[in-house]
Amino acid sequence: MSNRKRALSLAVIGIFFVTTLVYYVSPQRTQAQQQAQIPQTGQSDREKLAKNPPPSGTLKDRLGKDDGYAMTLFFSADIGGNLEVCGCPIRPLGGIARRLGYINAFRQRSPDAATIMVDAGHIFSDETSENGELNADAKLMNDWIIRANEQMDLAVVNLAHRDLKYAARLFDANAVLKPEKSALISANIKKPNLNLAPYTIKTVTAKRLKKPVRLAFIGLSELPPDDKKDAFAKQGFSFEDPLETAKNTMAEIKDKADINIIVGYFKPGTANKLATQNNDLDLIIAYDERGFVHDPKQVNNALILYASHQSKYLGELRFYADARGEIENFTNRYVELDSVIPDDPAMLETTKKARAEIGIVQQRMAEELAAAHAAKGNQTSIYVTSETCAKCHQDEYDKWKQTRHSHAFAVLEAKNRAFDNACVGCHSVGFQKQGFLNIKATPQFANVQCESCHGPGAEHAAKPQKGLYKTPSTPSMCITCHDRENSPDFVFAKYWPLIAHGGK
Repeated sequence: MSNRKRALSLAVIGIFFVTTLVYYVSPQRTQAQQQAQIPQTGQSDREKLAKNPPPSGTLKDRLGKDDGYAMTLFFSADIGGNLEVCGCPIRPLGGIARRLGYINAFRQRSPDAATIMVDAGHIFSDETSENGELNADAKLMNDWIIRANEQMDLAVVNLAHRDLKYAARLFDANAVLKPEKSALISANIKKPNLNLAPYTIKTVTAKRLKKPVRLAFIGLSELPPDDKKDAFAKQGFSFEDPLETAKNTMAEIKDKADINIIVGYFKPGTANKLATQNNDLDLIIAYDERGFVHDPKQVNNALILYASHQSKYLGELRFYADARGEIENFTNRYVELDSVIPDDPAMLETTKKARAEIGIVQQRMAEELAAAHAAKGNQTSIYVTSETCAKCHQDEYDKWKQTRHSHAFAVLEAKNRAFDNACVGCHSVGFQKQGFLNIKATPQFANVQCESCHGPGAEHAAKPQKGLYKTPSTPSMCITCHDRENSPDFVFAKYWPLIAHGGK
């Protein structure tokens, strides 16, 4: 064990180089914003990289060279119930069909090498209504996630505290979808009827492996935020300290595996402590809830790797074996799941079926909300719409009508996402803030209107003589929606001329 660990640690130098090359960060952030959103290590290199044109090429380029790896572990996290590609950026990334398309191509290229897929957590949507219950569309999204996991043979899924709203129902006696189909594990989340395995051991074989390799996976989650603990306690959940749980579980699996791995949903500080306190730990696959993809880090005998936000970049850890079949080395990289990678046909069909069903449920939810809204009668809003602004600001209104902002909602309708709350906020004005509810209830607030940037205008419209209206003075208003994830190409100096306006 110790000799193998010393050999494995030598791989870290190469891993730093490979990982940095593929991480993409939008170059337009101010220094303060960059410090708040990305890890400091390698920041300047990443900024330089982000200014280069996005990589082009073929699937073969994405696969990289077959350099003799014996086994590959693909890792993901944070899909939050979403099966599909995010359609916001100019270069949409992610999606389960695309992920499986890449993995299948990888397997076809190297059929004599082993592959295994794991997820670090927050796989389910936790969107809730005012009563604290999961939204109907969230439940359906999660049902489809379970089916998709089974379809692509996801081997290990760590249960995170954000998964609990949905996961608990999998263990009901009358549950249609059973937990064994989801590969869920957790060592430190407990509930009387939640009989999750604390760990699982997978034995991997392949022609390139001279002997089977036993991989032990332990599932751990950060403790939930203080404001969530009471709600979880009422549902019967309890949480054990991940550090103590790890020690106990590591003792339980002693000598049962060749490589010991923690798959977890926790912050870097927790990951570092886990590595420091467990000498027999080889690898940590983690997800930082803040969305940071930190550089690989060797702590004690363990290498710590982080999955990407929403799995738009697929983690790929390649293992190399020596002549005796012992794992002696590995390298890590993140594969950009863009349109260069073809969708897996069967999974694409699954996502289409899911989208059709989810769309029906979301439309029904919208109709119910519209009916409830109408029943309340005419309600005063703090927003007045761009048509009201045009009464005094006709030139600005005419300019707005020529921009993509003025028909932003049509983009969602074309993609069958008009009732998806994850999307509509940036394609409307005042979403859930006395403005837009949904296209059936409040169609007048659809599209990115004047007040999306300038703020609610009812007071100004009522008493314009009081003075000038609030005007944003920095690009900070823009990056509420044109952020790193959804608009990675956004540069204020480039975009502002497209909507520039001014005057009375």
